[in-house]
Amino acid sequence: EKAKLTESALDAAFVGDLLNQCIGSSFSMRNSDVPTFGLYGACSTMAESLLLAAMSVSALPWSQLELMEAAHPYQLPPSSATHLLLDAKVMGLGGNSCGQGGPLEADRVKSTTQSFGFAIRPTTTMANDQLTNLANVALDGQAPLSISRATDGVVTINGAKNQTIYYKVNNAKRVSVYKGPFNLTEGGRVVAFAKGSRFNYSQQFERIDAIPVTVKFASSVESGEGDAEHMVDGNPNTYWHTMFSVTVANYPHWVDFDCGAAKTLKGFAYLPRQDSQNGNIKDYEIQVSMDGKTWGPVIAKGAFANNRSLKRVLFEKPVRARYLRFTAKSSQDGQDFATCAEFSVLEQ
Repeated sequence: EKAKLTESALDAAFVGDLLNQCIGSSFSMRNSDVPTFGLYGACSTMAESLLLAAMSVSALPWSQLELMEAAHPYQLPPSSATHLLLDAKVMGLGGNSCGQGGPLEADRVKSTTQSFGFAIRPTTTMANDQLTNLANVALDGQAPLSISRATDGVVTINGAKNQTIYYKVNNAKRVSVYKGPFNLTEGGRVVAFAKGSRFNYSQQFERIDAIPVTVKFASSVESGEGDAEHMVDGNPNTYWHTMFSVTVANYPHWVDFDCGAAKTLKGFAYLPRQDSQNGNIKDYEIQVSMDGKTWGPVIAKGAFANNRSLKRVLFEKPVRARYLRFTAKSSQDGQDFATCAEFSVLEQ
């Protein structure tokens, strides 16, 4: 009634807060045919419901990183560009708004390929009535294809529902009907098009020399936010963080990785935490093992540059092993924290 909307105008209802509010909201919707989604997030529920119910679009004079690093508006740097941000989905704060622990697993937004269309219409006016008329357009065109590859080398081609898609890899003479994801760890160029479409879409992929690994052990973690598994989840926005809430663990810190089987290893890659300098590792050492219990001598050591770019380190000579231990000896700022966004082991 307050929004002056009829029930037929609602596609879905996002309601809730804590337990009492979820019960009350569900009770009020009990006789409605509108699909109802209960949200359990306390103070974050208002923002979470808005983010789940609609795509987030912003055009700002600063990047996300610049906004995150500025504690106050006056600390923002001079704008160098307009940053257009399109978020198909955004994860709410969940339990972290009123206490420890992130959102429930079912409510977490993961990095997946999303296909959508949009139109950009430049304007020289900021008058509300004219902006409304400019924005009142409908897209008329074919849905594009998206070609993506996961960290394990599996390529997926996405298009409209029930669409017949053809593709070929490199210089293949004949095209194939796309029936599902396929492996392309060796790299190559994928060209795809939909039946009846006049457009071709292509994507070039480099050879993947990173081995799919799992975390066997970590000497210290900040549970939830800083789980060691974040180092191998393929998402640069998550990170491993040593413990700080209960006590501060001192250096050195180490993480053991399992390559799944004995392989010929040629190096590793370390991506520092991307949203902060906190815990950026400086000095490191590498050891390997066949059984994950008996560790050999240090086969590589050094110091990383003090920045957030990907660090790729090659050993003096390849080594045969199943397990690799990455030991952080010190941080760039002298504190006892260690962090890592992504870590990968490179195969010969």
